[in-house]
Amino acid sequence: MNIIIISAKAIVPLLLFMLIGYFFKQKKYLSYESATELNKIIFKFLFSLLCGQTIYKANLREDIELAPILMVVFSILFVFFASWIIVPRFVKDPKVIPVMIQGIYKSNYAIIGLSVIECLCGDSGLGLASLIIVVLVPLNNSLSAIIFEKYTGNSSSKLQIVFKVLKNPLVLGSLIGLFLNIIKFPIPDWIMNSFILKLSAMATPLGMIALGATFDFSIIKKNRTLITWALLGRLIIVPSIIIALSVLLGFRGAGLVAIMVYAVAPNAANSYSTAVVLGGDGDLANGIVVLSSLISMLTMFCWFCLIGLTLGF
Repeated sequence: MNIIIISAKAIVPLLLFMLIGYFFKQKKYLSYESATELNKIIFKFLFSLLCGQTIYKANLREDIELAPILMVVFSILFVFFASWIIVPRFVKDPKVIPVMIQGIYKSNYAIIGLSVIECLCGDSGLGLASLIIVVLVPLNNSLSAIIFEKYTGNSSSKLQIVFKVLKNPLVLGSLIGLFLNIIKFPIPDWIMNSFILKLSAMATPLGMIALGATFDFSIIKKNRTLITWALLGRLIIVPSIIIALSVLLGFRGAGLVAIMVYAVAPNAANSYSTAVVLGGDGDLANGIVVLSSLISMLTMFCWFCLIGLTLGF
């Protein structure tokens, strides 16, 4: 029963924040455009600050394990290449293929991961989650560039991709936090506790509210078959394979949870903007993001309860 309660505490607030955002949109308190602008602030500043401060506070020698990070990297690459082999066998539209592939392999780790891991594992798991973000974000962006270049012919040069990755706020914030941690730079408590921690604590609630305010269910109907297959892959098949393999390899505790978050999280929120910019089917990408974000609240709860009740965290 404790595991069920802990899992609910990790997932239910995220769902409520999204519902609040959708309610604000319906009542016209928060327009789609305003939510999009708010999301820029959250992504470029608040989440960057959150990643940086969690790595800064982490005990890199005791809290950080290399094996879970490598497992997440392996998982991303495995799911990406498996999707790349399978999807083109059934989908022929070059604007749809890369959207389906990224809908399956690309997870919303940054927004979902830190909140869930903190609730399930406490502060000990946050440093590990932040370091995974340092690796995951550039890897995701690079893989997206590859598949869109392949099927739509729209991408950036290799040098531009590297530059964009280094400019990514999550990567930049995490690297700054890592650097300050390594050199043992002293940040006064009154700045850390009264300013940085309070600002970074706003990241997840505002991020989920902004996500809820951008939901558009009107475009889902015409793509329901493709969306169903993408959700089946992202929320059922991928977790089944990655979690089973992780358990067999002996991962437990914060390491297992960190890997699970990649496996069970919904499609990354920036998949829509990536598809639009790089010439993919934007409506399909938006539908995958919207429905995976909602349905994952149930599937994540079930996965965490299953593993928590059988193996513990």
